[in-house]
Amino acid sequence: MKRSKRLGRFFLLLLLKGIGGLTAFLPWRLAVHFGGFLGMLSFYVLGRERKRSYEGLRIAFGAEKSEQALGIIARRHFCNLGKGLIEILNLKNLKKDRLEKLISVEGEEYLKAAEASGKGTILITGHIGNWELMAAALSIRGYHLHVIATPLYDPRIDEAVIKIRAGFNIETISRGTPSSSRKILNVLRSKEILGLLIDQDTRVDGVFVNFFNKKAHTPAGAAQLALRSGAATMMCFVTRLPGDRHRITIEKPMRLFQSGHKEKDIEANTAMFTSRIEEHVKQYPDQWVWMHRRWKTKPEETTVPARKNA
Repeated sequence: MKRSKRLGRFFLLLLLKGIGGLTAFLPWRLAVHFGGFLGMLSFYVLGRERKRSYEGLRIAFGAEKSEQALGIIARRHFCNLGKGLIEILNLKNLKKDRLEKLISVEGEEYLKAAEASGKGTILITGHIGNWELMAAALSIRGYHLHVIATPLYDPRIDEAVIKIRAGFNIETISRGTPSSSRKILNVLRSKEILGLLIDQDTRVDGVFVNFFNKKAHTPAGAAQLALRSGAATMMCFVTRLPGDRHRITIEKPMRLFQSGHKEKDIEANTAMFTSRIEEHVKQYPDQWVWMHRRWKTKPEETTVPARKNA
């Protein structure tokens, strides 16, 4: 790694620690508003991320929304990311009763029914809303979660996030590690809850399915595990509401496509999951991570390294 990049990551880590330390002394609502200000500031400072956000928004909505409308979504997107950052940095300081007041849950009966059936549960979501807050909220309601996550680019930041999850009794299974496959299967054999985010173009075993009418390389692990395990498989979303409250929506378990043709079934179910994520993004476009290069890998590219159980 270049020295300049190492220094950049070091200063980013210091900045995050500084922001976390500063906002820890602020009332929660004020701290989150401050995060929104930082996010808006980042919109004007981070040129590369701003450009990528506009590129993604044009692919998704360019045919139906004006540049002005896309600009509004992009700015709100940065603002929401800033708010989410502050919430994550201070999650460990939030008391259980306060967290419960901030977050409502719809569809919890589906999760309870899945647990009662003893089949295990697969929760599928995307990078929309504050997904870390969602996991913490479900955990304090008594659900034992295990989440599959791609290691972050800086091991120190990755370790900090894993530590925050662990504080809520959430186990992180690092995608692609030698023990990840064994851990994932153990979760489902133990009839517990496995959470996956499947809406990013990462270097894992995947298939190309439509996302906003354009082929996007999408992790196939959720479909593979759902078909193999027979676990109850349901979509789960968290939405930021006015006043910076949040709503978790757990949807009814899905009926999987099972034709007996393995590859076709994996693709069909991945497309179904992705379609539902797209519908939610359309409803709340300023809450998805548009700076991610979702359509980076092209269908004609055949050099994407594959890993099992993405």
